Amino acid sequence: MKVIFLPIFIFFSSIASLLAQYNISFASQLEYADSINLSGCWGYTADDGGEYALVGTTHGTSIVNITNPATPVELFFIGGPISTWREARTWNHHAYITTEGGGGLLIIDLTDLPASIDTISFTGTVDHPLATAHTIFIDENGVAYLFGYNVLTGATEGAYMVDLNADPKHPEYLGELTSTYIHDGYARNDTLWAACINEGNIQVFDVSDKSNPVLLGLQPTSANAAHNCWLSDDAKYLFTTDEIWTGFISSFDVTDVTDIKQLDVIKHGDKDSTIAHNTYYLNGYLVSSHYSEGLTIHDASKPDNLVEIAHYDTSPFGPEAFFEGAWGVYPYFPSGNIIISDIGDGLVVLTPTYQRACYLEGTVYDDVSFNAIVNAFIQIVDTEILDSTNIVGEFKVGYYQEGTYDVIISKDGCDTKTITDVELIAGTVTPLDVLLDCGTIGIPDNDIDENVVCYFNALTDAIQLGNYKTTSVQVTIYNVEGKQVASIIMDPAQATIFETAALPDGVYVVTFDHQQTKK
Repeated sequence: MKVIFLPIFIFFSSIASLLAQYNISFASQLEYADSINLSGCWGYTADDGGEYALVGTTHGTSIVNITNPATPVELFFIGGPISTWREARTWNHHAYITTEGGGGLLIIDLTDLPASIDTISFTGTVDHPLATAHTIFIDENGVAYLFGYNVLTGATEGAYMVDLNADPKHPEYLGELTSTYIHDGYARNDTLWAACINEGNIQVFDVSDKSNPVLLGLQPTSANAAHNCWLSDDAKYLFTTDEIWTGFISSFDVTDVTDIKQLDVIKHGDKDSTIAHNTYYLNGYLVSSHYSEGLTIHDASKPDNLVEIAHYDTSPFGPEAFFEGAWGVYPYFPSGNIIISDIGDGLVVLTPTYQRACYLEGTVYDDVSFNAIVNAFIQIVDTEILDSTNIVGEFKVGYYQEGTYDVIISKDGCDTKTITDVELIAGTVTPLDVLLDCGTIGIPDNDIDENVVCYFNALTDAIQLGNYKTTSVQVTIYNVEGKQVASIIMDPAQATIFETAALPDGVYVVTFDHQQTKK
């Protein structure tokens, strides 16, 4: 499901939550005892090609041989402190397991799989103890970043950084990032992309000096609940999830970390019920776990037009069961198989079919004035695809299945037009510019609550904002392309000034709780 930000309201295109499962086939499932729930999962491929699932559970870590995907076999179970959260990553034939249950970092030597394993715990140094961590990431240089660490001590720290190279069983302490709580993150080339769920944004740090991280940039995410993030292979794009039912999978242009630009947002299912948890980038695709909606795969080769091309629901719960179902996903096995850790239904092994999306993109104009038409609806007949034009009349949609389709373009007060026999081809953008008979359509303001203040002060080159309501208000600012440039949460009886000097000259739209609008 895709969202387009419009000046009068937010329109969500609709993809039914219970779509038939497609382009992913079931291989096997390994169930656990009723008392055991699952959390995160990761994978390990041995030198002989054997493939293993590392599964976090409430009671410990499960190691499962999935070399034959049809017959998964649990080889080892390493018990640990009971915790809802357990995550894994691998480096140099070792697995590193975090939990909020205590006991530090569990290290598992995987060298002799499937015959045996060896374990040890790392609890930090005397001066820098490590008790717990929420999640973990290991970069290309063998530096591990332990996020949300030591929460049991009353601290909510950002990242505890250690080097795993000299001795994988005895990490070397490097430094800590303590300026903000980090829920999860991604690091490459001494740059840390931190998902700061409490602050609702992605924060970018230069961590070339691990003892002195430097903030480079900051970007709010779709619903201000940044859960995880992953970078494209060329480092030009970042993809994020928001762990809230109003959130999305989002794409950002990060070529300039001081000027990050949101490109697109999408989700599977109803806009107010499903939650994307973790997303990972693989060869131009996003492979994502959704709590109650299982696994989705999106074609992300065009980050400004994300298209779902595969889906498999692992959970018996409906979309209203917010925090049930698929927690973790791992798509990086050489075989191409994917594992899902479903909270209540065990480890699921799936076989995906990757294919490029078919794209349909264009602009809708008034056929007399040739002005762009805002909020014209675009429907691909006999599919679930329904979208709308943005603030400059553009639309970008797509579908997973090639074919010839009719496309309906409509707008209140305009003559509806049907374009027949539009050919959609995998990996190809089909252009479609449309003229509608409806006169000039402007970009009007709508009525603003008198308890909300918004005006441009030309003397100070700033937008003056005020919230005199009894509840908090989310203020979001978009440019004429419909791209978010800022997002602010204003407390009751709060006034603030948004400086615009760094923004290009032009027209901007300010929304309040995505309902009221000021141009």
